[in-house]
Amino acid sequence: MLTIISIILVLISLAVILAIVIKKFPALAILDVNNLPGEKEAKFKNTIIKARVERDLAKWGGFFGRIFLFINSSLSKLLKAAHTNLKKMKLSYKASSKMPWPEKQKQIKELLSAAEDLIKKEEFNEAEEKLVEVISLDQKNLGAFFKLGGIYEELKKFPEARQTYEYALKLAKQFKDDLKMLGDLSLPEIYFSLAWLEKLAGHYDAAFDNVLEALEFEASSPRYLDLILDLSIIRKDKESALRYFEKLAAANPENQKLSELKEEIENL
Repeated sequence: MLTIISIILVLISLAVILAIVIKKFPALAILDVNNLPGEKEAKFKNTIIKARVERDLAKWGGFFGRIFLFINSSLSKLLKAAHTNLKKMKLSYKASSKMPWPEKQKQIKELLSAAEDLIKKEEFNEAEEKLVEVISLDQKNLGAFFKLGGIYEELKKFPEARQTYEYALKLAKQFKDDLKMLGDLSLPEIYFSLAWLEKLAGHYDAAFDNVLEALEFEASSPRYLDLILDLSIIRKDKESALRYFEKLAAANPENQKLSELKEEIENL
């Protein structure tokens, strides 16, 4: 792998050097060679070109050579570190797989508590580490996956957030009749979180579809209705906007935004 990367970097360096050299050629046009005989002129130009090329190669070759060595060294260190981390994770997983379940539960509880505290402090990278550790102990911990999706959303890592929420949704469907496994979560709440994520990512159709799924479970939820109405307006879907406006007005007549929303819909 490193050999391929090295070859690519060398080729890029050569391409840049060649581009620089070619760019220098027009500079010869400013030389006053009108008084030189043809043969002497050609020899003079060749000498100038050769000297210029040698200088450029020495200058840029050394520069890119140093960059190449630095990148090569950095990549080697990075790959070694990744390999070491993988070995540690493997050892950790083996150790956790042998851990008695009561001890696992205790550790999971402590890690989740620590993750929640870190999330409150907006220390998302540290919280992510705790949640990943929880998942290494319990691959079906719905709460950990859901919180992890929320962290990726906060960090604007939308593909990772989507993937994590979708896995949480898959688990929630498996545990739909097991309240203990679901904990405080529910299918509509995960659908809503996915919808909100897709809205943030600018995928309004996907957001609409997900909040529609949430409404299948809780048709009168003001939060869900508010989001689907907002998405209808964004998508310039006046028919849907009017329909969900009526539902929102019925579910939450004290909503202070109703008149403003009505005006937005009329302007679609």
